[in-house]
Amino acid sequence: MKERLLDLLNGKNITIISHDVYDVDSIMSGILLSNLLKFLNIDNQFVILQKIKEDDTFTMTKELFDISLYVFFDIEDKYRNLFLVDCYETKHLGNVIACIDHHPTATKIEYPYYYCKRSCSTSYLIYELMQEFGYEISIEEAKMIIFSMMTDTVAFRSDKTVKSEIIVAKNLAEKYNIDYSSLEKYSLCITDINNMSLEEIVHYGIKEYLFNGKRVKSSYVQVWDLPNRKEIKVWLDTIGNLVEKENLAMWVFIIYDLKCNDTYEYHIEKDSTYKYILTINRILSRGTNIMPRIEKIFGNI
Repeated sequence: MKERLLDLLNGKNITIISHDVYDVDSIMSGILLSNLLKFLNIDNQFVILQKIKEDDTFTMTKELFDISLYVFFDIEDKYRNLFLVDCYETKHLGNVIACIDHHPTATKIEYPYYYCKRSCSTSYLIYELMQEFGYEISIEEAKMIIFSMMTDTVAFRSDKTVKSEIIVAKNLAEKYNIDYSSLEKYSLCITDINNMSLEEIVHYGIKEYLFNGKRVKSSYVQVWDLPNRKEIKVWLDTIGNLVEKENLAMWVFIIYDLKCNDTYEYHIEKDSTYKYILTINRILSRGTNIMPRIEKIFGNI
């Protein structure tokens, strides 16, 4: 695997990008991969091609790693050699040479290099690459890997969690003397709905998908105890209006109640009606459990 990757990247300038609505894992993955490629003497840069928002991801990256996301911002969207991390498709200009993602998909991927398997995070897959290339990670990089794994699995509560990888995370924390329990608490990322506008709430963690030509959006909030029904209805009605306005086939809105470890899933369609699914005592992964199921629904249309 490493020989094929080196053959593809050698002599090229590589631009690393992730999905447009960046999160902790996509940011950490971009930074870690950039560090690895520099170690391999491959010219590269990790860039963010959308407006930087001083949101939870921005704050956590600054507080834990003293990194400002503004240093990665690039407004110039030109044709480049692209390495995708934490996503398998992009709307940006360029030739996709390679891709690393931890969300297996039914979509056929034909990039020259494609590494995808179920994992707690894309950062963990890059850690595997680092090991293969003999790259010795730093304390800061170990912390990035562990924190990415935690934030993408709701502190290892999500169904996305690969249990064997928890052992790796704990071993890394012990080896590098990292405060594991402190990172675990910080990674729960409770959505601050009391200090957010209605628009911010319904768009939190927004992602867009294209299933069989049908546009689908998804967002979520993570709460400690479920809000009242009246408040949730306002959220759903607002999303219903957006579905109609944006001509979407569906909007999948998810509420994670971390107090009870329950997943509330709403499928809002064009007529503003919605399907409601409650999964008790399980935090379902959007990428592993929920959206693959939605993809199958639209694949059968």
